[in-house]
Amino acid sequence: MTTQALSKKFKVDEFTSTLGMVIALGCITMLFVTFFVSYSILRIQFGMWSRPGTGLIPITIAIGNTIVLLASSYTYHKSANFSKININKAKKWLGVTLGLGVIFLLAQLILWDVLVNEGFTPKSNIIGSVFFLLTGMHGLHIVAGVGALALVYVKLNKTNSDYEISNLFKQVGLLWHFLDVLWVCLFVAIFII
Repeated sequence: MTTQALSKKFKVDEFTSTLGMVIALGCITMLFVTFFVSYSILRIQFGMWSRPGTGLIPITIAIGNTIVLLASSYTYHKSANFSKININKAKKWLGVTLGLGVIFLLAQLILWDVLVNEGFTPKSNIIGSVFFLLTGMHGLHIVAGVGALALVYVKLNKTNSDYEISNLFKQVGLLWHFLDVLWVCLFVAIFII
């Protein structure tokens, strides 16, 4: 293959992978918009709506989780910036991002455990059902995001193609940053408003 043909192939591959990611993020957005609209309707109809875990421990864990995910966006950005210059630094920052993703999931499980021990479960009332649905669905997407981060980490060790790494960082970055923004929206809707 000539350099020009190879360059054209990379541009087509990047376009199709970006289009695929945009479509996937659009589907996730539609899913969560549906959840948010349902959540809003239920809050309006329910009248007095208490926030889940109004105690100090649940809100502290939720705030901590928000900080962890925002920090993970920063560390991912650092990793992506180093991916073209220094693979070892890219792996270090990506490893931190992976760790923060796992910490978020563990903290979410701890939050659920605290709430369940306080008697707040999916079966307790409509508020519990909605809370566990929203946070559980987001958690499943974070699991997928952590898997995607792990894939990038493995690819960093195996490939010599700057293009492949750059494209992979771009696609996974779109997903990871999207999930972070989604969490901030969930946090505000559930714990603040």
